[in-house]
Amino acid sequence: MRKQNKNKKPFKKTLFIVATALVCLAGLFVILEKTNTINLVHKRVPPAQTATQDTKGEPQQPAANQSGASTTPANQNNPGDDKSTAAQPAASTPPKDPTGDFVSNYQPTLTAPRNLIESVCTTTPGAQCRISFTKDNTTKQLDPMTADKGGSAYWTWKLQDVGLTTGSWKITATATLNGKTVTANSPLRLEVKP
Repeated sequence: MRKQNKNKKPFKKTLFIVATALVCLAGLFVILEKTNTINLVHKRVPPAQTATQDTKGEPQQPAANQSGASTTPANQNNPGDDKSTAAQPAASTPPKDPTGDFVSNYQPTLTAPRNLIESVCTTTPGAQCRISFTKDNTTKQLDPMTADKGGSAYWTWKLQDVGLTTGSWKITATATLNGKTVTANSPLRLEVKP
């Protein structure tokens, strides 16, 4: 009888070691999958892109505007920064169709204490971007901005600065470069509430 017990102890000890090793390997596998180090179970997720000197924050000067609305870019670097000149495409190249978050809030209210809205227009670097709002026969617009080296123009503004009133406004982004203009309409309307 004693011989049988002696044989069972090494077997139990070996089984415990093997089970522990398998659990550790499984845990390591899960960690490597979650951190995107290996991708045996899922597709590799590309790293998140963050803003760089090519995509946001270059000094931008608004162009002259007929509406007189006062808008400013979201972030600005120090004047005199060498990043202020956007790369210019060939003279015959039309701009890319504008894309981006034309407005950050599609249902703002005029009475909200902090009703700042951010707008982004992405197109060809160096193109002049404009975002306009149309209701009935009235059109209001943000000051035109030149797209940075990453091809984006940024605004931070208030409804009152542009003269928007309550109602449903159609949103249009326009990009102009080398005398050629392209436009894009937002699939959503800006619904301004009192």
